[in-house]
Amino acid sequence: MKTVKKGRIYSLDMSRGLIVFLSVFLGTIPAGGYEYFRHAAWYGFTIIDLILPSFITIFGTSMAIAYQKGVNWGKLTKRTIRLIVYGLVFTIIVSWSLDFFTLRLTGVLQMFALLGIVTVVITKFVKSPIKLVLLAFLLLFVYGFVTLATSQSCEGGLPQPTCNLSGIVDANVFGENHMYAQGERGFDPEGLMTSFAAVSNVLIGFAIGRLLLTKKESGAWKEILTLGMILVLLSLVVYQIIPFNKRIWSPSFALLTSGITAILISTFYLFFDNRKNGDVKETALGPIVWFLEAFGRNSFFIYFGKFIIASLLAHITIMVHHEEKSLASILFHWIEAISPYPQLSYAFFMLLFWTAIALTFHKKKWYVKV
Repeated sequence: MKTVKKGRIYSLDMSRGLIVFLSVFLGTIPAGGYEYFRHAAWYGFTIIDLILPSFITIFGTSMAIAYQKGVNWGKLTKRTIRLIVYGLVFTIIVSWSLDFFTLRLTGVLQMFALLGIVTVVITKFVKSPIKLVLLAFLLLFVYGFVTLATSQSCEGGLPQPTCNLSGIVDANVFGENHMYAQGERGFDPEGLMTSFAAVSNVLIGFAIGRLLLTKKESGAWKEILTLGMILVLLSLVVYQIIPFNKRIWSPSFALLTSGITAILISTFYLFFDNRKNGDVKETALGPIVWFLEAFGRNSFFIYFGKFIIASLLAHITIMVHHEEKSLASILFHWIEAISPYPQLSYAFFMLLFWTAIALTFHKKKWYVKV
């Protein structure tokens, strides 16, 4: 297929921006209540469960566009090392601990580093969107088969928090002290096993990127939408065998989240990229593009920055009326005094904070790259 030359694809920045926008609000709601805004404890699916896998799927789409003329292995190697180092530093800040005996070696940034390398190797040999999707299905079939085969002794014959493949593989590779929660939860949501399954999201995202590059504007959104609907329907079938589970990245979960992301990208593409008469930024829809683009073009900075700010607010304390209090508790009590919904108001306050930063950075064209 011949590559179609295109300018910046707004739908990608907007999809990424919407995901990060939601993550800021949902990820900063203080503990207590609003369980439908929290991650599913084990089996199940909530809106916040969509954040990371969508981010990863769009990561694959961005890779297809960024590497359409080839891969600079020197830059890729440096970026991979940076991701791993930043991931370890990020863990130290968020956990507020310099105890290297219990330093978690896995994490989201390390997961991105691994997924990036694996995807570049695979797509060096496989470039067809159809073959990439079929390969993603094959990986999920293998992962699902092995997961179920090793869970026959578990309750219900399905993986459980203390009976799952991650608890075995990741514990042996990294050691329990260097896993998520020092292995006390019995699994690692960003370990080797979940990363293996998450490769499928990246490959599907890469296939979406190839469709954007090789199809005419009038047809790309239709094919991506069709792909998204097929993935969602297939996820409902696989759900009957193994339910949605973010913690172990079950096959049904991977299919559902990549499908929803494909539908999101295709929808934005239809309304904001699929235009024959001028740039969408010159129309009434321009402010929407600009707003979501502000979050999307600084997605890594905002997504991980919110965790760092939350950690600083939680761990930095000052004396108030002879009592030591964290900055987070002081801010929450102040909001609690003026709002009947203090938890949601606190999250909204943090959303305003990050919106101001996103819009300011975007206006000045300051973009933090990893």
